Amino acid sequence: MKSPPVKQNWLERAIDIHKFHTSQCRDESNWTIEKTAKALNRSIGSISQDLLLASWIKTHEKQLKRFTSARDALEFVRSKRREIRLEEIDYD
Repeated sequence: MKSPPVKQNWLERAIDIHKFHTSQCRDESNWTIEKTAKALNRSIGSISQDLLLASWIKTHEKQLKRFTSARDALEFVRSKRREIRLEEIDYD
């Protein structure tokens, strides 16, 4: 098993957790988010949030970097996701 990420700011943490999780998934076909949470001694929900943030960094890095907390960044991501869903429902 790879060594777990060291604690950093929320953005670095999200990226490192994503790298750790995907690396473990490549090495072990049955690796799960639950195993990542257990390996890092964190909740499944917090790992899920970090993975969500990391997935948005590729397309919204500038916007995410302006936030000082993961909570604010998550609010931004969730807001954007709602906008995208509403655009998909547009019936015009």
